[in-house]
Amino acid sequence: MNVSSYPDRLLTLDDWVALEQSDRHHLEVCEGVLIAAPKPGAAHDHAAMVLALLLDEILPDEWCALGDAEVLVTEKPLTVRCPDVVVVGRELVDADPDRAPISEVELVVEVTVDGTARTDRVTKFSEYAEAGVPQYWIVDLGGPPVIATFTLDDGWYRFDGEFDTTTTLRAVGNEVTVTPSALVPAPVDPVAPAHR
Repeated sequence: MNVSSYPDRLLTLDDWVALEQSDRHHLEVCEGVLIAAPKPGAAHDHAAMVLALLLDEILPDEWCALGDAEVLVTEKPLTVRCPDVVVVGRELVDADPDRAPISEVELVVEVTVDGTARTDRVTKFSEYAEAGVPQYWIVDLGGPPVIATFTLDDGWYRFDGEFDTTTTLRAVGNEVTVTPSALVPAPVDPVAPAHR
């Protein structure tokens, strides 16, 4: 099955599994409806990779940070998200499931770019809160990089702060020092002499 043969009904998990992956689209399912967004681009991918590697290096061995892993939010109606970064227990990674159950996810990070801001700040915000994900971070690359952090508090996310300079954050109970500007590649100086 491919995107052009999208069924005239809400998708099931079997439909999702049979769906051909797309080189041009970032695919997710929200309440049975296929969401096919353009691939977000190199700056987004770089920020997600840098943050995933940073978290994976700093967190204790019982935790793993994964990039672009499938997360099963609900099976009926089907909601499958592919967050930019998730933190899960090493036991889950060792079990190697096709997708992580949302109940096993301790931290979700979404890197917001043009076209994803409302989804990340409204739709996914409420999905992850309702599913009980303890922490949610949103990295905004719309200007100088900014990280907004949220902690689940009585069923909804409490805003912990927005950071644009080096700061120490709490991730699954551990301190992680993050420099938002380090999430994007340094600009190339077009007049700098080439090194030989």
